[in-house]
Amino acid sequence: MTDTLKFVRADATPHRDGMVSRGDEPRLLNCAVSLDGDPRPDRVQAIVLGVSDDRGVQLAGGRLGAAEGPLRVRDYLLRMPAPEEFTIGSLLNAGDLQSAEHTAETHARLAEVVAVLRERFPLARLVVIGGGQDHAYGEVLGLARALGRTQPQGRLAVVSVGPQAQVQAPTPQRGEPNANTAFRRLLLEPAARLDGPSLLQWGLQRTSNSPSHLRFLVAQGVQQLYWEEIDGDHRRAGQDLVARIAQLADSHAALSLSVHLGAFDHATSPGVSAPSVVGVPAGAVLQAAATLATLSIATQLGIYELNPRFDQDGASARLAARVAWSYLTGVL
Repeated sequence: MTDTLKFVRADATPHRDGMVSRGDEPRLLNCAVSLDGDPRPDRVQAIVLGVSDDRGVQLAGGRLGAAEGPLRVRDYLLRMPAPEEFTIGSLLNAGDLQSAEHTAETHARLAEVVAVLRERFPLARLVVIGGGQDHAYGEVLGLARALGRTQPQGRLAVVSVGPQAQVQAPTPQRGEPNANTAFRRLLLEPAARLDGPSLLQWGLQRTSNSPSHLRFLVAQGVQQLYWEEIDGDHRRAGQDLVARIAQLADSHAALSLSVHLGAFDHATSPGVSAPSVVGVPAGAVLQAAATLATLSIATQLGIYELNPRFDQDGASARLAARVAWSYLTGVL
């Protein structure tokens, strides 16, 4: 284990054996290996990394509980069927990032861990599970850092599915970035290598954004699609989103899909830091996740804002696991 990976602690999810392995029906857990289990770069096809931290949500005034998200998502995800091509060691369960005292330091740790995992396991699909969406900054920066050693600046694209633009300026009084600042930092800080036109904000809601934030997106040249502009039929909405992802993939060397679970309506996803009255079709996002797995460029998936304390029947956790499964397997 490298010095950087010392910031990752083992998965403590209390898996129930009877719900994981059923005779000739192998589950993802049956294919999993930990960092301490000597994972082989030529065998690892998928990586799951958790960020059990909701300090950014607290700073933004949201409901606490997102720190418990990774444990709940893995509980559902690792019980799901394993693809036929997966064998023991195909899935690296990398555990959870250890939070630092300040959010900016936690983001820096995440960026370096993501970069190291990508370099050590270059063929693997990576899923980062939050935590607040402030961790999208560290997740995308890690991809940019790994990419930057072989590609010129401006070769990274991001598709953000969520109601908020997340371009709030950090509050000087608090001195820390909060859950609503990630994409402003990615756009303005040179280290992230993210150009405005390389960012697609899909599913924005005007009631969740101030006019100044929306003007900021326009000034940066960010692509925007609002909730009311998205087709209510999940197949047509998914086809449009997939086409936009394919267009970005044609002109970039890497792409990250960032999913805020508050993008969906409250009935679909009740367990989030800030619930939404209306939202985008879940089926469309599943199409996007499955398509992401088929791209010939470097890809990764971030899933954020799950709050198990308010998650009726585990609906949001199940949805998050389903999105992650579609990406890891390439199956809709």
